Amino acid sequence: MIESYGPRRSLIVLSVLAIAVAGLVYLLLLPFLHPIFFALVLAIAAQPLYHALASRLKRPALSASLTTLLMIVAVLVPLAMLTVTVINEATSSYNRLAQQSAEKGGWGQYLNDLLDPPVQWVADKTGMPAPNVQAAVLQRMQAMSSGLLRWSGSLLGNLTSTLGDLVLSLFVMFFLFLEGNAIWAGILRWMPLPESRTRELLQTISDAIVANVYGFVAVGVAQGVLTGLAFWFTGLHAPFLWGAVAAICSLVPIVGTAIVWVPAALILLAQAAWGKALFMLLWGVLAISMSDNIIRPLVLSGRTEMNTLVVFFALMGGLQAFGFIGLFAGPVIFSVAIAVFRMLREEYTQPMVELEIKEP
Repeated sequence: MIESYGPRRSLIVLSVLAIAVAGLVYLLLLPFLHPIFFALVLAIAAQPLYHALASRLKRPALSASLTTLLMIVAVLVPLAMLTVTVINEATSSYNRLAQQSAEKGGWGQYLNDLLDPPVQWVADKTGMPAPNVQAAVLQRMQAMSSGLLRWSGSLLGNLTSTLGDLVLSLFVMFFLFLEGNAIWAGILRWMPLPESRTRELLQTISDAIVANVYGFVAVGVAQGVLTGLAFWFTGLHAPFLWGAVAAICSLVPIVGTAIVWVPAALILLAQAAWGKALFMLLWGVLAISMSDNIIRPLVLSGRTEMNTLVVFFALMGGLQAFGFIGLFAGPVIFSVAIAVFRMLREEYTQPMVELEIKEP
């Protein structure tokens, strides 16, 4: 009795200690989960590049260093060029608006002249006095500008933290490249599943990450280009600037690039450019927004088992639970859940099939 009780007691004690230690490790890593997950996303997305370099150079450390450097260049150089272009476009737009406002007696008079046509139209349709409509619009614009200023201040205040997380992500990504094979072997050894099932789970995670990263990039570029073309064709200012903004807004579920092209259509409507406003509206609905439904399935084809509705809830739920990184974490969690339930069904039905085969 004592000999049979000893190992059981040791197992219980070790299990409790393992749970306690795992909880402590989680608390230690909690502040760094976002940069670690971001590094994992980048490392998996860049695996083909790393393997191509490693097969040619035969030096893992050098290959990991070059891949990390290329990822930095691929991300930071376009970002720097985009930032410079956006600043130039914004400065040019501000100077143009300042000149136009000066010609019309200052910013106050300029805004009044700009708002007068849509305000008068709303007043005619609703029966409200035009001054009341104008006051409500100005109050709303002031609230939006105050919110934008607060958001900008918060963004600048978190800039140091963001840069620190980015550096940490690049550091972790380098070691994921360098120690990838050892990490893979360790997971296969320690997972209490058959090796085939563990490989299937890891492949599911990899496919989900790659599909979502490539999907976001492809959709963002396509919608940014389409939005910029619409601004250029309708004669609106700063098409490159708003195309870049639309590419970023494509990450936002539900509304997406409508944040950009709907106000543009309203501006054209306020300027009595009915044809251009109708074109912007139809182009936004039929070309910009619908491109997501064409490009993303092509990228995701064969990599995930999720349909459009599941992808929607994965994105929204991930964004709600984990913030921006949830746009990648949500689909991964759903993909792993689908794979686990599929494996469970296979494990449950396989003995029944074998039993039916053995029956005469």
